[in-house]
Amino acid sequence: MQDIPRKDYFNTIEQQKNGQLSSVPSILFPIIIGWGIVSMVHIKAAISVPQITAHSVYASVTGIAFRDTPEEALSPEAVQSMLRKKGLFDSRRNATGHGVSHKYETQQDGKVVYDHASCLMWQQAGSLNDMNYRDAKNYIYALNKERFAGYNDWRLPTLEEAISLMEPAKKTGALHIDSAFDPCQKRIWTSDFRKDGMAWTVWFDSGFCDYAYTDSNIKHYVRASRNR
Repeated sequence: MQDIPRKDYFNTIEQQKNGQLSSVPSILFPIIIGWGIVSMVHIKAAISVPQITAHSVYASVTGIAFRDTPEEALSPEAVQSMLRKKGLFDSRRNATGHGVSHKYETQQDGKVVYDHASCLMWQQAGSLNDMNYRDAKNYIYALNKERFAGYNDWRLPTLEEAISLMEPAKKTGALHIDSAFDPCQKRIWTSDFRKDGMAWTVWFDSGFCDYAYTDSNIKHYVRASRNR
């Protein structure tokens, strides 16, 4: 004879089903909460990425090092390689160069400009007149003798240092140099030589570097620099 299920048996089954169903929310709740926390973390991280990137980019433009020791035989090939490696602008040798992201600060009552990017100090103006190379050296000597702006270690900049001031676009005075500087000094001497009797120069009016004979009457301006 077939057994007929008792009522209390059905009650037991219903209780088990209800118990299993009632446990579903208790399982899903922490899962949902955990998913929400993870999503918030990912959203926060995504928002923070541009801030970190911006800080890294800003940090990359500080402490830029340029050679400060003069060279006696700096070839055009070596100059072009340097310009491309450092990303410096030269309208003839590296027209795609982006230049340096300078952070200039005028000091000493406007006499000097300090560049926080390269850690170099520059004359804000430089010589009032252009001069041959011999007179340029005498000009530097006079600056140090009088302790211009309180310092006696002024020098002619190397080509790397001088052309680091070059801006891809013309600024005040139609020169490729920041308006923090006096626009009078259109072309300046450097301490680097192409070979004996030929020194490298920087042309802010044309946006490039070139070399000139030092034993002739060729004249350029002087903008002295110093390490800080």
